[in-house]
Amino acid sequence: MFHFTRENPQIQALATVYFRGRQRASIKRFFRHASSEIGHDQLARDDLETLGVDTSTLPFENPLPETSAFISFPFFQINNLNPVGYLGYLYFLEFLPTASGNSVMDALEAAGIPRSAMTFLRDHTEIDVAHNKLMEGYIEALITNERELSCAIYAMRVTGVLYARMLEAALAQADAP
Repeated sequence: MFHFTRENPQIQALATVYFRGRQRASIKRFFRHASSEIGHDQLARDDLETLGVDTSTLPFENPLPETSAFISFPFFQINNLNPVGYLGYLYFLEFLPTASGNSVMDALEAAGIPRSAMTFLRDHTEIDVAHNKLMEGYIEALITNERELSCAIYAMRVTGVLYARMLEAALAQADAP
């Protein structure tokens, strides 16, 4: 979580470089939203420290290959496919914690993880409700035809697959470092 959330503000800002015409009306909201994502990597790091993990070298470590793939996809989507398709990536990440964050926190707590080590997840479960409203506005403003909708749906599907693979790899690494 640390590695990919650290990149999210810049990725979101990057998408606006390609906005043209009517799309430019969304730039200010995109920047405000992107700036609200700053520091979420620190929440993930703080949660690890609460669990007793030494994170002093974390900012200098390379992410797992699956995490690198996850981080790379939105850059590829924005630069090579369609910047509006980036909304699929963003939609997946904003709606995931509001849809399942509480059940994930309950499962983690049942597994022995204290709630004090879930600030990242708790923050996203609560704050992303407002971000979901932003998503509705982005979709109304930026997705205006079937091609753009198709690009966003594709990005959402790819994001889901890559996110699952990233988590699976992280769990495998934790089980057998």
